[in-house]
Amino acid sequence: MSMIGQPAPDFALDATTGHQVRLADLHGSYVVLIFYPANDTPVCNKQLEEASVSAAQLLQHNARIFGVNTAKMEKSRDYCTRKRLEFPILADPGGAVAKKYDAHWSWLSMNRRTVIGIDPDGKVMFYERGTPSGEHIIKAITRHESELPTA
Repeated sequence: MSMIGQPAPDFALDATTGHQVRLADLHGSYVVLIFYPANDTPVCNKQLEEASVSAAQLLQHNARIFGVNTAKMEKSRDYCTRKRLEFPILADPGGAVAKKYDAHWSWLSMNRRTVIGIDPDGKVMFYERGTPSGEHIIKAITRHESELPTA
């Protein structure tokens, strides 16, 4: 199932910042969702730390970045602080949002490592399993920007 070009499923999730994040409120910005299995695991640590390094560059492209996992908020808040992540983590208990994005292992009750980019109009423009680099995501956004019609 390819989600590219499809409207991104809306969501409202609590963030480690103490606020609720609604996709509808981010209309007009690029949104990068990093669905990952667990805090404090070697691959997840590496992926989120690398994404944190890319956060400033993503902001230059009007992109907001969020980690998404099924952990309890307290654990993700502590993890965000300890790892000094430059973006919030969204709590998706039970993986309801991850399921909408086909980014959940139901048999493991955890997220499947998936990165999704949503364009300013709310359509999925990037979808990749695994750990694509921040540079790879930025290139996808830049390519998308270059394909937009000019006024």
